[in-house]
Amino acid sequence: MVVSEKKSIFKMNAKKVVVVVFDNVEILDVAGPCSVFSKANFFNPGSYDVSIFSNNSGKEKTNSALVIETNNTWNTALYDDIDTLIIAGGDENKFIDNFKNKDFLSWLSSTEKKVRRLVSVCTGVFALGYAGLLHGRQVTTHWRACELLQNEFPETVVLRDKVYVHDKKIWSSAGVLTGIDLALALVEEDLGREIAIKIGELLVMAGIRLGESPQQSSLFKSQSDASSLIKELLAWLQFNFTEDCGVDALASRMGISKRHLSRLFIEEVGMSPSRYVQMKRLDYAVLLLKDTKWSIKKVAENSGFLSTESLRRGFIQRWGVTPCKYRHREEARSLGM
Repeated sequence: MVVSEKKSIFKMNAKKVVVVVFDNVEILDVAGPCSVFSKANFFNPGSYDVSIFSNNSGKEKTNSALVIETNNTWNTALYDDIDTLIIAGGDENKFIDNFKNKDFLSWLSSTEKKVRRLVSVCTGVFALGYAGLLHGRQVTTHWRACELLQNEFPETVVLRDKVYVHDKKIWSSAGVLTGIDLALALVEEDLGREIAIKIGELLVMAGIRLGESPQQSSLFKSQSDASSLIKELLAWLQFNFTEDCGVDALASRMGISKRHLSRLFIEEVGMSPSRYVQMKRLDYAVLLLKDTKWSIKKVAENSGFLSTESLRRGFIQRWGVTPCKYRHREEARSLGM
């Protein structure tokens, strides 16, 4: 749709979300968040009104064979109506020069003062940096572009292994599929955890990742050089880690000796089977602490730990805090304290 004069194009009452794209944008940086907001409207009609802005009205090429039809151009739209502004990214070697457009940076800087949330997906964070909005802020981007981001903006705190980061009104994500994780966090902030989880289930996600989750999956790392035997076991553990996963049980399942299993695991995964299972259980326990009001005992039982003490030891060893303190910290963070 071509808009010849500055006027609002949004529906009344819905939160107005704008995704800014440029030529050769990563299609998943756009499609992922947009899909999340559309699913939010499915569960809670009228929650969001999503538009796509570009440098030129009409169609914008993506990095795939798909073309995006945009709703407006960023330089002809009123920013007073925008609730959440999202800057999508692309390949850092070909894409970030788009963000050096002086008129765009002036518009972005002005718009930042008006919006409730300013969001970047992948290398979209470079736009915020060139607009002078990242001084002293904590952000992240795709792991491949973190060093470049830190070099370009030395006064910015780049967190290199986070799925997404929230610092005041600025949200940033690692890119590609992590844009979905970030969008779910935005929906959770607006509509609650229950709807965010329903969206994740509708999108057939394995689970909702926290912002501090690592960008590079431990399962991918483990599977990359693993033998077919260990790959099979890792795939099974991904969804069955709360069952009996002692070395005896795992070795029996794979039809090999305990010694052989332990040796293969250490050689190919880089840790013992028991350590790997503990990490999976701790990751799940973190989600339960955030998603439920369950007692620590119930969290331990449902994440596969034999006792609250073993859960407590694991938390202290990995994060330096007890499960109770971790939950209190997350509750305080969600309240903006």
